[in-house]
Amino acid sequence: MKKIIDDAVAKIAYFNKIGLHYNLVADQIYNRRLEIGKPFDKSYQPFIIAGLIAFDIGRMMGADPYSVNGSGFASRLSNKLVQIQQVIEPLLDVNILSVDLQKHESNIKQAYEILSARDQGSLHEDPKKSFHVGTTKILHFLNPELFIIVDSNAARAFRTAAQVHFLNSTQPGYHPDLYIQCLKLAAEDITKYGINNFQALEPGIPITRIYDKLTFITGRDLNKID
Repeated sequence: MKKIIDDAVAKIAYFNKIGLHYNLVADQIYNRRLEIGKPFDKSYQPFIIAGLIAFDIGRMMGADPYSVNGSGFASRLSNKLVQIQQVIEPLLDVNILSVDLQKHESNIKQAYEILSARDQGSLHEDPKKSFHVGTTKILHFLNPELFIIVDSNAARAFRTAAQVHFLNSTQPGYHPDLYIQCLKLAAEDITKYGINNFQALEPGIPITRIYDKLTFITGRDLNKID
């Protein structure tokens, strides 16, 4: 069975060939986060929105996603970030290998549930729909050294290569418990590969971003087989 970290060098090279648009936007977001130092600052929120659009979430956000008026996406996002700030701030300076997941699991689940919730303040344009994939991307942009992105490709990779119980469908059954499981598996993979060797795959790039590229290509290749 192919593992997510198998053929890592080739997977990263292939992602960078087909995903230049993702990389260009992500690099600007990471740079802005370093400059501002406070990802909950309102001046950082347009960068999170830009990242969501570039990372294929725009169709869920509604028209004029930068609008801060009324029920526009920017307003909804701002409200959600206020709700999660207290539980996520203790996690802003740790990475996926240094975090005590047992200690902070409830924080992560609480933030995940708030961001993905179906309610009148839902981040999804349709309040009857959850915002699972977008939630993992928001968390990633808040701390790209800790939070991985779990989209359909990543869910497929985790299901097939790591036996995580995502559904074998276009609706993988996302859940905060599964997200925690994926974080643990990612940390195990990176540790097994060796942190220095793993970081050397792409020096200067956040470690969870490197891992995201591996899950993306792994899941994409599995989709071809399916």
